[in-house]
Amino acid sequence: MTQPNADRPPLQTITKNGIYMLRLSKPKAEKVRVWDDQTMSARLFFMTADGHCLSQSYGTKYTKSLAMMVGKMSGTFTSEFAGTTVEDYLAYVEKACGKTVETLVEVTEGTPYNGKPTYKYKLTWAKKGLTLTPPDTF
Repeated sequence: MTQPNADRPPLQTITKNGIYMLRLSKPKAEKVRVWDDQTMSARLFFMTADGHCLSQSYGTKYTKSLAMMVGKMSGTFTSEFAGTTVEDYLAYVEKACGKTVETLVEVTEGTPYNGKPTYKYKLTWAKKGLTLTPPDTF
């Protein structure tokens, strides 16, 4: 049995809408999946300081969403992904890794998998110089 890590809080899946300070963890090369059409994707792991987390898949098939996520997390303009290898993908995503950014997370329940609830996430980042305000529907 593994012992809990004293310097990190226990992980809890984000299940409620709200504004979170998310940090992107660096993915491992073996977690990047290469598809038949030579596009790549990986489930990227986001976590807050208090242990709330979510994972979201980002791939090279839809380069604009990947570029927006990397640009907003890194705080710099990022052009669309143009690489061809797993190493290129990791280097591209690494610009955003380790950065903490205020993010509006909208949660919807998905279909249960193996009897456990699943969630779908929509992430929204603030425009430069503005702060996020949650919609009234929260």
